[in-house]
Amino acid sequence: MVTAGRNGLIDYGRFLAALGFVWFFSQAPGNRIAYLSVPFLLVILTLPITGTVASKARRLLIPFAIWSLVFGIVQTALALKAHAPPLGWWEDYMILTGTWSHLWVLPFAFLASVLAPWFQHPLASLGTALVVALFMSIEGTPEAVPFGLWSFGILPILVGIAFFAWGWRLAVVTLLLSSAILFIGRPAPDNATILLGTALALLCMAIRLPATTTSDWCGRMSTWIILSHPLAIIVGQSLRITYIELALFSVVVSVIIAVMLDAAMQGTRRELLELS
Repeated sequence: MVTAGRNGLIDYGRFLAALGFVWFFSQAPGNRIAYLSVPFLLVILTLPITGTVASKARRLLIPFAIWSLVFGIVQTALALKAHAPPLGWWEDYMILTGTWSHLWVLPFAFLASVLAPWFQHPLASLGTALVVALFMSIEGTPEAVPFGLWSFGILPILVGIAFFAWGWRLAVVTLLLSSAILFIGRPAPDNATILLGTALALLCMAIRLPATTTSDWCGRMSTWIILSHPLAIIVGQSLRITYIELALFSVVVSVIIAVMLDAAMQGTRRELLELS
């Protein structure tokens, strides 16, 4: 079902970014370019989420818990295969990041969605972004997990909040000024990644395309791909596929897994509707 008023270009962008997500985590050549998908997706995560804190938790934290359980089982199986302690992979910080490296985005997005209303004033979003950029320039990126990961996502999130609260002009000003502080104060490859990935997201949100069944499919698949793609990479590695071939294999298999998961979910929903 196509949602009226939805920007189809955002769903197309999410799908391409999800494939970039897979390429990045496969560690194939070009993964630095594929890393642009991370700030891109973080900006998209600021799409206004209405409802109570409980509804936001159901949307973001329940998938976080389910997929943390799934990848916890995978981690344990891999540990047993390597004749290592079955829970030797566990670290306390995984309570906040999940049991696989990509899951940190979900609790971070939940926290951002809860706090977003406090940063919708222009001075709040712009001022906070400048303070964060200045702090990172002086102190650097925190080494403690997950705060190092979260520091990478703060600026894209604040730029996204500025966009949805006050339009693209404030968002561009927020992005350019905070990026200038980072480039001058602490030059690093991640600065360019944050700037370019966030700018692509702003461009994608500023240009509207009508929603279609295809864009709706892309939006649904992007979520499944992001959540499940490590399974495709693990399968490829178990087949001893490496280099660019691993990335290509993982992209194709992750889409196949996403289609299967979406079909299963749609079937479950139909059964529940019939029962009700």
